[in-house]
Amino acid sequence: MKRILVPTDFSDNAYAALVYASRLYGAEEALFTLFHSFEEEVSHLTSRVDVGRTDEIIDNLYKHSDEDGERMLEKIKRDSPKAHHTYEVVATPISLSKAINKIVADEQIDLVVMGSKGRTGAEEILIGSTTTTITDTLIGCPLLIVPRNVNFVVPHNIAFSSDFMEFYQLSRLKPITRLVRHYNSKIHIVHVGLESDLSDEQRNHMDQFETDLSEYDAEFHFVPKEDNISGTLHNFIDNRSIDLFALIYHKHGFIKKLFREPVVTHVGKHQHVPTLIIPTRSK
Repeated sequence: MKRILVPTDFSDNAYAALVYASRLYGAEEALFTLFHSFEEEVSHLTSRVDVGRTDEIIDNLYKHSDEDGERMLEKIKRDSPKAHHTYEVVATPISLSKAINKIVADEQIDLVVMGSKGRTGAEEILIGSTTTTITDTLIGCPLLIVPRNVNFVVPHNIAFSSDFMEFYQLSRLKPITRLVRHYNSKIHIVHVGLESDLSDEQRNHMDQFETDLSEYDAEFHFVPKEDNISGTLHNFIDNRSIDLFALIYHKHGFIKKLFREPVVTHVGKHQHVPTLIIPTRSK
């Protein structure tokens, strides 16, 4: 059974992420764990009342989390009646960033799914602070970031971005290959830059990608850089009707730069396309 963790603040954004994941893996048996941290509420409330009431406050927050969780579960069951899924709600007073790696390891989570921004996310922000933090700290588990405005479509076209500075054996990356095989998807390897500008090392890595993907429907794309890398990728995603965008997260890789660029931190053209981030760091 696939185990999927959905950190949630019970917002519409979080629910959109849950719906997308339930449909993406609708044909698989899966356990969805809705994971809610009320650490901020604890900090805010206990700073205003007698410390002796802390236990009472935490008990009430657990109760409210259970109630909000049950409402969300009733809704997803109505919206995804044919899916072979089971659901549970887990709440914690510990901060999400501290708790998430522990539950991923303890419960052998296969995938973490998050909305691109939370309940208080401003409209002009594409990636909220919590999602950015989890992207930077999650260990050993892929992360699927789902924009609120997404409408689920079968991921026939999956883009994978690479600067060819390193080679990753995509044929062994189950988060991608399972989707490709299930939906008979095409993989688009996109490089921002010209093929003629590749170094010998980059060309060697590209050759390795080609060999590794020889059994898949794969196409390589070289797109001239526009204002910045993220803007160039956004335009490629729109122009090629990409349904899912995938990246390898490496501590020193170009994704770190990518997530600092203005087009990524603010609303981009591909705000309707989910992003699958696969970390290279092990547990």
